[in-house]
Amino acid sequence: MSGSRADFFFMAQIAEQAERWDDMREYMSRVANVGQPLEVFERNMLSLAFKESVNARRSALRELRNYVGAAPRVEQYQAKLQAELGEVCSSLIGLLPGLIDMADPSDVEAKVFYMKMRGDYCRYLAEYQVGEGNGIAEAKQAYEQAMELATNGLGGNHPGRLGLALNFSVFQNEVLGDKKAAIQLAKETLEHLSKEAPDPSDPDGAANADIKQILEANLSLWRDGAGDDGTQVEDM
Repeated sequence: MSGSRADFFFMAQIAEQAERWDDMREYMSRVANVGQPLEVFERNMLSLAFKESVNARRSALRELRNYVGAAPRVEQYQAKLQAELGEVCSSLIGLLPGLIDMADPSDVEAKVFYMKMRGDYCRYLAEYQVGEGNGIAEAKQAYEQAMELATNGLGGNHPGRLGLALNFSVFQNEVLGDKKAAIQLAKETLEHLSKEAPDPSDPDGAANADIKQILEANLSLWRDGAGDDGTQVEDM
């Protein structure tokens, strides 16, 4: 596929409007591979493309759990979807080192964004046991590194820090089986958020309110001893 960076981004926008997520993912991958740092809106486009592409497969795999064992073809189909999920996740994980290296050293927000993505997509591999090593150690390392950066470089009400804490806490509970750590992280995040007065003019206010609501719901479920399927939403 030939074209300029601007051409690829334009086509990614067209694919988004058409809800052709795999095509959008391909175009945004080409934008990311040009060798220039991504602007904030480009990062968001990259995230959206991969998120929609992988979520469709995660949703399908969750549904197939109800039918595994019903017929050999179901397990074959499950294996096909797992392979697709692995390809999507691995392709993004492969892009991230270059994007992190190209980001301005002082741009903590960008580094947290990319490291959170690494944690998320390694977690997706771990959820469905796709690939060698299953991604658990890699996800944990990425989340921990991102949390350290976010804690030291981003405010308690920054949406990147809040979204990271939300996803990391879900990983702790659902993948690591460490409910105590998940509760502690969610609790500390909400405490930090409550200490910072909300700014009515803050464009991130609505997103923060959504994340806060999910953190509170998850915290309540975990404290009540809900099972793994009790978590409402893991990311935004």
